[in-house]
Amino acid sequence: MNDNNLKINCPHCGEEISIQDALSHQVKKNISEQAKEQAKKEMSMELKYLKDENEKKDQELEQTKKNELELRKEKNQLAEEKKNFELEKQRQIDEEREKIRQQTAKEILEQQHFKIAEKDKQIDGMKKQIEELRIKSENSSQQLQGEVQELDLEIELKKLFPTDVIEEIKKGEKGADVRQIVKTQKGNICGTILWESKRTKAWKDDFVSKLKEDLRAENANIPIIVTTVMPKESNSEIYSVSGVWVCTYSFAMILAELVRQRLIEVAREKFIIKNQGTKAEDLYSYIMGHEFRGQVEALVETYMTMRNELDREQRAFETIWKRREAQIEKMVKSTARIVGSISGKAGSEFPQLKGLDLLDSGE
Repeated sequence: MNDNNLKINCPHCGEEISIQDALSHQVKKNISEQAKEQAKKEMSMELKYLKDENEKKDQELEQTKKNELELRKEKNQLAEEKKNFELEKQRQIDEEREKIRQQTAKEILEQQHFKIAEKDKQIDGMKKQIEELRIKSENSSQQLQGEVQELDLEIELKKLFPTDVIEEIKKGEKGADVRQIVKTQKGNICGTILWESKRTKAWKDDFVSKLKEDLRAENANIPIIVTTVMPKESNSEIYSVSGVWVCTYSFAMILAELVRQRLIEVAREKFIIKNQGTKAEDLYSYIMGHEFRGQVEALVETYMTMRNELDREQRAFETIWKRREAQIEKMVKSTARIVGSISGKAGSEFPQLKGLDLLDSGE
């Protein structure tokens, strides 16, 4: 019997179909079901993988955001700390500057006070000696003005070098104006400086040749001209020309200090070497040479700078004092006027106030 002719009824529709067709249909149906199941499994695995990857990326993104947030916080904190550090540092610098400024101002005021006090003392000591000559010199001849400078020069030399012999060369006698015999504390004579005072409107080269003649006649050592007008070729207030020192009055004492010290050194050298006069002559040549002149000019420049600063400071203080003096004088005069007005109205019965009558009369 042929199996292909065997027939059975379909359990679903009731139709009669061959066993071969039924078997073939069952096999196809099983294969299709298995494929679907496999596809579902693969799809489920793929979805699971994608879901896991997505969750993983979300976690990584979240962590990245947290890290970025932390970094930003740290950056902001560092920036804030830097600002605070710089602010504190600037405060400390400002405090130190203020301390230095206050200390410097205090020292300057103290120095200024002592300098002014010292200068006032010097002025008070000389005032009685030169006041009359100074008043007369404003309207006197050029010769009298020169005598005032000569007298001032003599007074300053005596005050600065009390161990030296400072002699005025009388008018009419041939020679310089002032003779300074340099002596040590023990009384040893070290040499002689001749001073010529010139207060003229123009410089003359004859001043130098004349003083050199006086130097030879006196057998002196150092010639110095103190003048109000320097030679045209000079570029400072101390100058050496043909072996003669020339300076302005304000630098006379500085030059005197320097030259006098060198004379003492020469004398000491002569005493040591006695008859061996080469070194002493070399030292004398050094005093009159370019190197020593350069040193003197350097000291002069330093002195000029310091003196200009002192003058500026003194002018500032004098301005304050004058302003206060004017205010006080104005107040006293106003008081005197008020009292005078009341006294005029009250008549003789008004009591006299001690001191106001003098102030009023001096108005």
